[in-house]
Amino acid sequence: MEKVEALRRHPAHNCVPTLLGPGPMELQAEPRTAAAVAIQAWWRGQLVRRALQVADASARRIQAWWQKVASQQKEQQRLKVLVDYVRTERASVLLQAQVRAWAARARYKRCQEAARTIQTRWRQHVRRQEQGTVASGCAGDVDLLVEVFLG
Repeated sequence: MEKVEALRRHPAHNCVPTLLGPGPMELQAEPRTAAAVAIQAWWRGQLVRRALQVADASARRIQAWWQKVASQQKEQQRLKVLVDYVRTERASVLLQAQVRAWAARARYKRCQEAARTIQTRWRQHVRRQEQGTVASGCAGDVDLLVEVFLG
């Protein structure tokens, strides 16, 4: 009886309209009706919780997918930057190698020219010596000055 009174005090919960005589409709709770309403409320709560669980799982799935997409985009960007860096580095190394090769060729050509100069001067000296020895019969002192500049 106390439960019926408690339900009557809170007419907004677990009450159904019933007719009591000729007067207006009065809200009254029956035990079976109250139990049915409690079961319905529990079921609606289960449905809401299930819907919230589905929504939560869906949100987590979307977030995981987005994180995967974002990390793939970040990785693609990182690889693009890395490829650009490698291309630039390779080009600079190639350019440096070309400059070093050019400098080495220039040094080699200077050395080659110096060797030709020395050979020419030596041959001239030997020829003069032979001509002088043949003409005068004695070898004179030769002052040979060769300057080689290699840069």
